[in-house]
Amino acid sequence: MSSAVEIRPVRHLLGRRVFVDVPFRIHGGDPGWVPPLRMSVHDRISPRHPAMSHQEVALWVAYRHGKPVGRIAACVDRAFNEYQGVRWGWVGFYDTFDDPEVSDRLFETACGWSAERGMDTCVGPANFTTNDELGLMVEGFDDPPALLTLQNPRYYEGLWLRAGWEPAMDLWGWHFVKGDVALSERQRRTIDRIQERAGVHVIQLEKDQFDSQVGRFFEVYNAAWSRNWGFAPMPEPEVRHLAKQLKQVLRPEWAFGLETDDGKLVGVCLALPDVNLLMHRVRSGRLLPTGWLPLLTGQKRLPRARIWALGVHPDYQPMALGTLLYREVFDRLGSDPHIRTGEASWTLATNKRINEQLEAMGATRSRVWRLYQRPARLG
Repeated sequence: MSSAVEIRPVRHLLGRRVFVDVPFRIHGGDPGWVPPLRMSVHDRISPRHPAMSHQEVALWVAYRHGKPVGRIAACVDRAFNEYQGVRWGWVGFYDTFDDPEVSDRLFETACGWSAERGMDTCVGPANFTTNDELGLMVEGFDDPPALLTLQNPRYYEGLWLRAGWEPAMDLWGWHFVKGDVALSERQRRTIDRIQERAGVHVIQLEKDQFDSQVGRFFEVYNAAWSRNWGFAPMPEPEVRHLAKQLKQVLRPEWAFGLETDDGKLVGVCLALPDVNLLMHRVRSGRLLPTGWLPLLTGQKRLPRARIWALGVHPDYQPMALGTLLYREVFDRLGSDPHIRTGEASWTLATNKRINEQLEAMGATRSRVWRLYQRPARLG
């Protein structure tokens, strides 16, 4: 009965702890589920996170007979809406049992909150924007999720569609296997000519210089994505905050850029070891007392990597420099004796140029995350 479902707002630290714990209650018995690191979730929903300077966020937990059975969050990002010229409310941190009544009530609450703040459209799932983890997995359930990507059970799609959500954009993940992703000599000669014509060379983003170079790196990243669907630039405080987290798993040889002869950075690429393969063993999501051990000892032998960020400055995109970046990162990953597979994710389904380049190099589309939209008020 509807009266048995109660949606409670989260306002304090204790409530946030319950909020973070909900997916462990729902998915903890699934051996294929990769637990998030609790401290990372607490960080993102904390009022002290730098993105909160331009975001208004609300969190809720659903209870049935006094027990948590679901959660959801909503976010109004003023900077994003101004940049894109829209009135969107983002909906994310969605978790529930296969319970349509609970799910519908959660959506009504989050979208109603967005409507009360003048939003006309809700978009999700996203935790909280395209600068964060986002998308409902609708294809690719056979492989465990890669680092910094969302995972969900198959039944979520039906719950979203039932509640009036419609597809807005697909995000693609590309799978590559060491040895299968290879360039012919003809392709390499073509890329060499592209590099010579563009007048660029590869530079290393050294780990000990990462803090000083990260602003330059993300300046190119922001420019490269500036014309893409759903994008808004990441301000420097958020860049610094994210960089501090990425540095914990960064391998210097997998972070590099393209620079012109006069010193202008025009392309960037960052691949990361897929520590999700280790998080699978940290079932509590806590580093203490022993959760830190597999993360500390297993990183250097990880067999999978994720190409997390790759972009070319808009002024240089017509020169096809993306192929140069992909050649370089595939060569670097291929030289690691432990790496056997990798994932390049995500790309927009509408980004024909990059998707064709990946396919030409031997990568196969293996995963699809879908973003949905619906009016903030139905009816």
